Amino acid sequence: MDPRVISLCLSLSLMLLFAGCASKNVSSSSGDQSGQAKTEAIQPDAIKTVPLERSFDRPSGSLPSNLSVASNTASDSNALGDVFFDYDRFQIRKDAMPVLDANTGWLRANGSSTVLIEGHCDERGTIAYNLVLGEKRARAAKKYLQDLGIQASQLQITSYGETRPFCKQQDEDCYQENRRAHFVTK
Repeated sequence: MDPRVISLCLSLSLMLLFAGCASKNVSSSSGDQSGQAKTEAIQPDAIKTVPLERSFDRPSGSLPSNLSVASNTASDSNALGDVFFDYDRFQIRKDAMPVLDANTGWLRANGSSTVLIEGHCDERGTIAYNLVLGEKRARAAKKYLQDLGIQASQLQITSYGETRPFCKQQDEDCYQENRRAHFVTK
């Protein structure tokens, strides 16, 4: 066989191999009610992993808390209220402002405490999209607190997207509970 043909075949094979590895298809049917799987192309740098030391779970059975400052102890994460977001949005709503104001009071009273702001989403949308949206929600809450004078060194953010739902039913009330920024004291 002609060496040029072999060389051309090898070149084409390598190009197809690398072109096929450029993205990864991910299928998930958890959020699609039509029965069809949602498929997306995820670039390797689009998703950040969350280190275990920054991973916090809400105790099972606990409700989202929209409480004002109830305690001045750094270990009481229930003193910090969650804020909720509209569908496909990351702007702070008017009803979230009093909760964030109360969280600001707690953070000022506990200046040595660090808080992790977790961004969460409902299951609608792709996995990668929800991770980015969750991060934007956490950043919006952090910016609001910083605008009120809280030091950036007290605030950390992470996104769990749709991976840690508080409510697992598929209705609007449940979706609303999952679209949140959750505050965890460290």
